[in-house]
Amino acid sequence: MKLVKLVIAAALFTACSHNSDLYDPEFTEKNVKAQYFESFVKTFPNVDLNQSWDYSHKNPSYSLPSDMQSKARTRAASYSLTTTDEYEVDGETLSWLTKKLPEQNSKNRSLGSPFYMSVPDNSFTIVPIYQGKASSVWELHMVVGGVDIKVWEKSQDMWVKKKTDQADWTKVYDISKAELDRNTIGAAKVKTKGYTFENLPVGANMYFYLVVTRVTNDKYKNTIGVQLSSLIGQMLSLDDCPHPTNIPEGNEVMIVGCEDANNGDWDMNDLVFMVYGKPSVPKTVIVTDGTPITKKNTVRYMIEDLGSTDDFDFNDIVVDVSEVWTSTPHYVNGKLNSWTDSDKRQEAVIRHLGGILPFKLKIGDTELEEHQGVLGSNPDELYAVSGWNINSHNVSVQVKQSTNSTVYNNVVFPKAGEAPMIIAVDPTVQWMNERQCVPESWFYEP
Repeated sequence: MKLVKLVIAAALFTACSHNSDLYDPEFTEKNVKAQYFESFVKTFPNVDLNQSWDYSHKNPSYSLPSDMQSKARTRAASYSLTTTDEYEVDGETLSWLTKKLPEQNSKNRSLGSPFYMSVPDNSFTIVPIYQGKASSVWELHMVVGGVDIKVWEKSQDMWVKKKTDQADWTKVYDISKAELDRNTIGAAKVKTKGYTFENLPVGANMYFYLVVTRVTNDKYKNTIGVQLSSLIGQMLSLDDCPHPTNIPEGNEVMIVGCEDANNGDWDMNDLVFMVYGKPSVPKTVIVTDGTPITKKNTVRYMIEDLGSTDDFDFNDIVVDVSEVWTSTPHYVNGKLNSWTDSDKRQEAVIRHLGGILPFKLKIGDTELEEHQGVLGSNPDELYAVSGWNINSHNVSVQVKQSTNSTVYNNVVFPKAGEAPMIIAVDPTVQWMNERQCVPESWFYEP
């Protein structure tokens, strides 16, 4: 009912305009925004206006002093990812793993340190081999030189036999409706598929992380979208594993164990995957005491400039705003003890312009000089900014009115109940083509 009243009010506001009022800048701005509101409601009738327009997870990305991640974009480099045939995990590997990383044993964490890896000059394969007791649902990602690659989803293409003589394989997805029970604990046999990578940039730095996509048990209180990274000690690498009998000789093999919750049991076996390659696997580089890591939290703002009130491509201005800082680990008795943050700064990058109207962009305390709209351009202009709040989104833009080039329309980050002209998304979200409306699914809360 509230939504209907708002639509009627917007329509009446438009219908009551008078020719003499069209030259009143303030009236013109209100009129244009009322038309935009009405068009938005008609275009997205199922979208609840009483919501936050922030769809960003605010997860940090990481880079190291020697890599080129700061120049990375959202489009992946040219590489190939191939799914292998079904692979039956070697029994000796399963036996070794059970003893090496016992369930619900926090001491497992001491077996590793924060790490990243270096890409070899040969292809390599990742094979999930064990799934522990965990309430969260997650994806495994690999970041190579700043390019984020999704590798695998929990339980995907994974089968078990509880007894050696069991006739048929059971999908891990089908073991139980309870997510905690969907695991390979105690399985006599495990079968899965692997993921082979070729043509990755040789020598590039890479790291792994799990991203939580769903929580089915309040016990761990995970936040949707939280990332658990090898760079900050939420995974461990093991190279003392036995060589599986069904992996051809000449291949190097290593094991990576993962924890899926910051407040979990730290047994590091919620996911365990094997990496093998000939002649070598990616080389593990331990993040040692005092090694600085650059962290960056980025929000991408997709902006409509009101040059048109029925165009919802949200690409008239696309700007990435980031908080950047250095995080340094400190070890005690050879084990990670704490982190120190320093050198904090903020920056903004104008990624794309899909409109033609001149505009002034304000981010926090910083107002950038007026920009000319250049349809379909990707300027990638970097600016130092200050005073930006990653949660309140104090970002706004003044856009010259199309009917009067001496005055501006004011576009601010929307409150609940308003039709959005700015939305906040993750920096991996790509902008639409010109005049291509964003899908309605963009406006559903994650």
